[in-house]
Amino acid sequence: MRYLVVILISVFVITGSIFADTIFMKDGKEMKGLVVDEYVDRITLSTVDGEKDVLRSSIDRIEYDEPELNFMQLGRAYDAKGWYDKAAFYYKKAMELNPKHKEAREAYLASHAKMWRQEERMTRKELERQKMTMDWRKKKYKKDSPQVKDKALLLKETLGISLEEIEGTFRIATVSAYSSADKAGIQKGDLLVGIWGRLVRYSNIEGILDELLGPKYSEIRVLIEKEISVKVEEDVEDLYSELGILLGFEYEGLIVKDVFPDEIGEAVGFRKDDFIVAVDKNFTRYLPLDSVVALIKSAKASEDIVFTVRRKVNLRREGK
Repeated sequence: MRYLVVILISVFVITGSIFADTIFMKDGKEMKGLVVDEYVDRITLSTVDGEKDVLRSSIDRIEYDEPELNFMQLGRAYDAKGWYDKAAFYYKKAMELNPKHKEAREAYLASHAKMWRQEERMTRKELERQKMTMDWRKKKYKKDSPQVKDKALLLKETLGISLEEIEGTFRIATVSAYSSADKAGIQKGDLLVGIWGRLVRYSNIEGILDELLGPKYSEIRVLIEKEISVKVEEDVEDLYSELGILLGFEYEGLIVKDVFPDEIGEAVGFRKDDFIVAVDKNFTRYLPLDSVVALIKSAKASEDIVFTVRRKVNLRREGK
């Protein structure tokens, strides 16, 4: 994801070329803009005419204005082929160019986790081969082979969640009490929007389950989107001040820099490092901070103001 401060957008609009990514289409045409979101089957390009979705099937290649993103693109290409060692190499190159690039760091960690899983599968396959050989030698054939547990059931046992797919998005359908997800604050109705820094919207549910499942006691980092509602009381004069949260912009977007104890923000569930992507369905991507604050202050008494929040969560795979 590339959330952009309104100043950068203004520069882009004025110059028409500074900070421009170039999309080379398979039909020979070119598109310039800023790649702000990347999904498995499409990218979202911000242009002077607004945001446009461009399907990857129509794209030949993308050249990013920021060099580290070109390395990220190479890393993703090798990732898709299952060449995780090569992917890790290019993710590391991106990190070297921009040490603050969080997506590069998460992709690098994810590629190593996938290498671990790949090695584990190879080891398991070898053990199964040895067992088959021993069974053959001992002539201990079983009539019924053990059934592989359903992936959805395994997901519930290991992470404590079940998913439902709704028009390309993945919603948390259930959360088991005392599970890793429950302890992390994930709730029914939240959206799963990313795994290891990669957005998962429009992905295949089978692929999502494969990524979420893994070795017992290992960890996985997910990006969860949830809504936080705040009731505006009659006597509140300045909701932003009384919320008790400190907002600011970083590379990835509007972030909660701090949550003060015993204030409204803490009580309703804000956490430090949460990203606020919308306020009452007004997206913050292109809003300056003073506009976001004004939006919060304009909330009417006796009504709810709804914050759409994205939160990075580390989950530990459990199981029996």
